[in-house]
Amino acid sequence: MSEDLSKYKDTFLSEAKEHVSSMEEFLLKLEKEPTKAEFLNAVFREVHTLKSMAATMEYNNIAKLCHAIEDVLDAIKKKKMKPDICVDVLFECFDALGLSLENIFVDNEDLDTFALAQKLQTLNTQKETADHHVDKPATPIVSKVESVDVKVERLDLLMNLAEELLINRMSLDNIKEDLQHPGLTAAVDTLNRLVSDLQYNVMQSRLVPISFAFDRFPRMVRDLAKDQKKQVNLELKGSDIELDRAVIDEIGESLVHLLRNAVDHGIEMPEARKKAGKPLQGTITVTAKREKGFVIIEVADDGQGLNLEDIKNAAARGQALSPQAPTEELIQSIFFDVSTTEHVTAVSGRGLGLNIVKNKVESLGGGVSVESQPQRGTAFTMEIPLTLAIIKALFVEVGSGSYAIPLASIERLVTVNKEDIKGILNHEAVVLNDEDVLMTRLDVLFDIPSLGFEKQPIVIVRKGQEKLGLAVDGFLTTQEIVVKPLNKLVRENRYFSGSTIIGSGEAVLILDVTNLVLTKRTHTVEYADERE
Repeated sequence: MSEDLSKYKDTFLSEAKEHVSSMEEFLLKLEKEPTKAEFLNAVFREVHTLKSMAATMEYNNIAKLCHAIEDVLDAIKKKKMKPDICVDVLFECFDALGLSLENIFVDNEDLDTFALAQKLQTLNTQKETADHHVDKPATPIVSKVESVDVKVERLDLLMNLAEELLINRMSLDNIKEDLQHPGLTAAVDTLNRLVSDLQYNVMQSRLVPISFAFDRFPRMVRDLAKDQKKQVNLELKGSDIELDRAVIDEIGESLVHLLRNAVDHGIEMPEARKKAGKPLQGTITVTAKREKGFVIIEVADDGQGLNLEDIKNAAARGQALSPQAPTEELIQSIFFDVSTTEHVTAVSGRGLGLNIVKNKVESLGGGVSVESQPQRGTAFTMEIPLTLAIIKALFVEVGSGSYAIPLASIERLVTVNKEDIKGILNHEAVVLNDEDVLMTRLDVLFDIPSLGFEKQPIVIVRKGQEKLGLAVDGFLTTQEIVVKPLNKLVRENRYFSGSTIIGSGEAVLILDVTNLVLTKRTHTVEYADERE
């Protein structure tokens, strides 16, 4: 590639990757509906465009492979070849194009694709016609620049700067309150507005559709199902939901594990589905939707459901819990390092996948749950925060210290009389709208001396359908905070998900609402004895 063209490399790579992704998407559709001409034409357009771009950039190996792909597509178009004969080879070519683009990113050279081009030519029984040629670059048209590509590193840097500005803004707010100077107050208020606008726009620039993670799944599921001789249809819903780029990077691996699990353990072989009165083709549905400050992602299949007997035996072997444990606990045990599969395969069987999912999602401040019905299927639900960097939080007082609770997890704040709190077995609970809500006293949980007020402030938090009342000593303020990771010593405490720095320079711990709710039934303390 000449020096004059090198400045266009990043733009070429960005657009080329989209074209390869679109090729795969339309070829998958063509494989399912071979008679649909629009899918064939769509693949043709993507390949033709990439060929022209590669030729212009002097990546001749890519251009030659695209040329050979066009020959095969043309044969299909003219009814001289059926799509099913060449689909696997075309997918192999698309993989090679992706690898070649990665190689260009590293050392500027595209990979040798001669062998694959030859493989395509052996499929095509027709002689090469004279009207196949490498398109010449069109005359450039000068137009207004509507958008530019920005490197991820620059977006990360902007976010870090926005975080630092937010912390300094909080410091100025404290100084403003102390000095009570009209000019300073006006200047700080204006700065607050500007920093908020800057922070909002930086966060918006980091948002990308969840389709960035979803788009690779149809091909992956198709290949897995074919290897296992299963018939699987994948449905993707809510692909336009936007998430912070960092969140999408983090959840990709978890979604891969859940989809592999659905193909390997969930969907049955065609003969088993036929015997059960089901369609031969199983269905896996991935659905994304937004709720408050979270995105909910569900991976559901219409397969055989979880086998409780297998789970009970596996849990007993791994000593994860007693075989006599309640059904709900048995189902949740699949997130431990145990496996119900006797034989390790290339897809699963080591008992690590679901544990990885649980740990990853909880490290992001989210949660994961599972529901299953025999012969009707299994659904895994992940609850993920929209962004990892800046969130809104309520500060609460516990003893002489303060803690932050993510606002997205709070359902309501209440203050009740001491006598309105009742005991249920080894727990305390408060009645709200005729519903008993279990309660955890944070001062007891953290071994902090109680202030013993007659009126009890309670923060009602929710994760999914589960609620928990967090008894605190007082409600403080609500403000935006910058989430920082915990150091190694604090990280092992499951009650905290991160920390933040407030304007005074003090570090405040952020409560891990997910773990507090999930482990609420283990918070068994003798409140009556302690409160007398």
